[in-house]
Amino acid sequence: MPVERIPKAAAKCACHGVVLEISGLDPGFTACHCDTCQFMHSGPGFGARCNDVKVVQGAELVKKYKPAAWATWHFCGKCGTRLHYKFENEAWKSQQDRYVVSVGLLYEAGVKKFKMANEVSYDEKPGYYCFAGHRPKLTTSETYVQYALDSQKP
Repeated sequence: MPVERIPKAAAKCACHGVVLEISGLDPGFTACHCDTCQFMHSGPGFGARCNDVKVVQGAELVKKYKPAAWATWHFCGKCGTRLHYKFENEAWKSQQDRYVVSVGLLYEAGVKKFKMANEVSYDEKPGYYCFAGHRPKLTTSETYVQYALDSQKP
């Protein structure tokens, strides 16, 4: 049974310079253990898919970094808060779930309904942490296959 999406949410970076409006938010988030997330977050990345992210304040502060061909990370250039990443059009054909928002940003904004839905790039996870509970754990290869399928949905 699909989880009910959160229609709208607002979030701010740590310095409150960037304000986002997020729509179509999936409260079932992903923990990513890939090398890029391990490096960027000093641990796993926690991301919730959503349909759209609009910068309603502070667009001039938003900086971008493209660590891979398939996505671009967005962060506040003043305080460094990780905001979201966006799947690139060439890689992500669907209009759904094109954005992945940092769960910590949303939790700070008062969105508390999150549940870890899956773990991806599990084969790259270091041995010094683990999460309680049972959920799908996809290898990096399985993650790419799943994302390729998801990206083709209308």
